Amino acid sequence: MTPTRSVAPSSRRAAARPRTVLLWVLAAIAASGGLYAAAPWILPVRIVEGPLVQMAGEDGVTLSWYTTRPAACTVVVGEGSEQRTVPATADGRRQRVRITGLVPGRSYPYRVSAGGRPLTGPLSLHTNRARGEPFSFIVFGDSGLGSRAQYALALQMERAEPEADFLLHVGDLVYPDGERGRYAARFFAPYRRSLARVNFWPCLGNHDFGQRGDAAAYREVFELPENGPAAVPDAARELAAERHYWFDYGACRVAVFDSNVTEAVLREHVAPWLRQVMSAAGPRWRLVVCHHPAYTAGKYAPDERLQRTIVPVVDETGVDIMFAGHDHNYQRTRPLRGGREVEPGQGTVYIVSGAGGAKLYTAKAAAQRPDFIACIDDQHHSFTQISIDGDELRLRQVALGGAVVDELLLRKPPAGAAAP
Repeated sequence: MTPTRSVAPSSRRAAARPRTVLLWVLAAIAASGGLYAAAPWILPVRIVEGPLVQMAGEDGVTLSWYTTRPAACTVVVGEGSEQRTVPATADGRRQRVRITGLVPGRSYPYRVSAGGRPLTGPLSLHTNRARGEPFSFIVFGDSGLGSRAQYALALQMERAEPEADFLLHVGDLVYPDGERGRYAARFFAPYRRSLARVNFWPCLGNHDFGQRGDAAAYREVFELPENGPAAVPDAARELAAERHYWFDYGACRVAVFDSNVTEAVLREHVAPWLRQVMSAAGPRWRLVVCHHPAYTAGKYAPDERLQRTIVPVVDETGVDIMFAGHDHNYQRTRPLRGGREVEPGQGTVYIVSGAGGAKLYTAKAAAQRPDFIACIDDQHHSFTQISIDGDELRLRQVALGGAVVDELLLRKPPAGAAAP
């Protein structure tokens, strides 16, 4: 008989140990996942995105933010005898409040709370300056990559002098697809201090539509005027509310339109709407914003759809500057009318401000550029700073690090004087 070999208990324990350890590891992972999923409902509520200033006017603003879970939030605004508490309206995790009865050109301290517990430190929001006062704003685009350059440029914009009264974006807010889950790191985090202080006005870029192609995240996050072209059945999606809009600030009227639509929609709906907005009485300075450049000497070809449909309206209504992005650099044309250079004051300046944080694109060699290109910078991430004071508009292109790579001064004849 073959003797039976006995196995020591310690050997059996050693053989079983790897399996036991693996089971414990798996159990710990499962427990951690469960705690992570339950954390928003166990831990105190907090703000994860925002606050975001929207729809600012001379006497009121809208604030929105997102919390870890639905909660009853309030905003305490003002100080001293002017202090008041305004309840927010919750739509799931999204909170929204409209604050009215404010004074033009004022800075108001505020903080957000839930159940009496502060969710933010002391913040301040700014109402629009009154008509006739000088003001400044920043234009930039093609930013939402989450890059080091984007964060550094955001900090520099926040500290710009003069302080920006609003931010105007020319599209491609969140790469690569505008999906909602990417907004936290690629939009809210870089600009969080500026977003909580002054109005942010966005424009749809080609990367902002999401995987379903309906710009759902863009339309959820932002509160925008619903004053675009009237929707019609054959173009209801392309003319959906908030894809095209306009607003006035002081001496300036700004029209923003979605240039991702078809040429037929541009011609039949956007162009007539833009003509009406830009030709109506109102502020003296007129600016138009879209994502694709009608004129460019960068990576992409000039957008001929816009040249055929939108440029004639820009010429007809005397638009001062048309801003775009898409090419990841900075460009400025001389005044143009019908694609031809004209004397200052007789045409529109076209600006590409697409150096907001994504990888820069090399511009065409000097010999391949149209003669009307006045300035190109494809070496620096940068933003466009606009200051308007009565009949003067000053443009400065500020590179990361503070160098000014371009400057422009536009003047209008005094009100009531004959135009040249």
